[in-house]
Amino acid sequence: MTEPLLQTRAICKSFGALQASKDVTLDLRPGEIHALIGPNGAGKSTLIAQISGALSPDSGQVIFDGRDVTALSTTARARAGLGRTFQISALPMEFTVLQNVVLGALGQRGRAFRFFGNVMRDKALLARAEDALEQVGLAEFRSFVTAELSHGQRRQLEVAVALTLSPKAFLMDEP
Repeated sequence: MTEPLLQTRAICKSFGALQASKDVTLDLRPGEIHALIGPNGAGKSTLIAQISGALSPDSGQVIFDGRDVTALSTTARARAGLGRTFQISALPMEFTVLQNVVLGALGQRGRAFRFFGNVMRDKALLARAEDALEQVGLAEFRSFVTAELSHGQRRQLEVAVALTLSPKAFLMDEP
């Protein structure tokens, strides 16, 4: 059996008296798909935030690709190959679809704040962005302003942005 790509070991998180996650242990192996199912307020988004690094667990461990990443930032985990989409979209609505995906590709290079240079002429970035748009079925919308997309298309766009990081594992909060 293959080794898990992502593991949580006894993850716990409380907010005062409210225990959002208690001793959550899971293994995700390459090629597997897992779903967290539960009612509103069950702690699904809190667990995803702990795995992605947006929220520190009170106790427990997150192991990704054989490495303890519990203390690493969200950015460091993303660079290690942990992709993520969010429950609430945070895309710049005034950017085009292609610009949003190029911004994601820049993040993979660790240079997201160079966006205002001539990055739209960078052939490697454009190729990575175009490939991601093809994968999610939005290539024909590349020149649309993001605000013009439907909610579902924006969710697809978020996936395209995350794909530019070439993730080894992918967390999706309310896909």
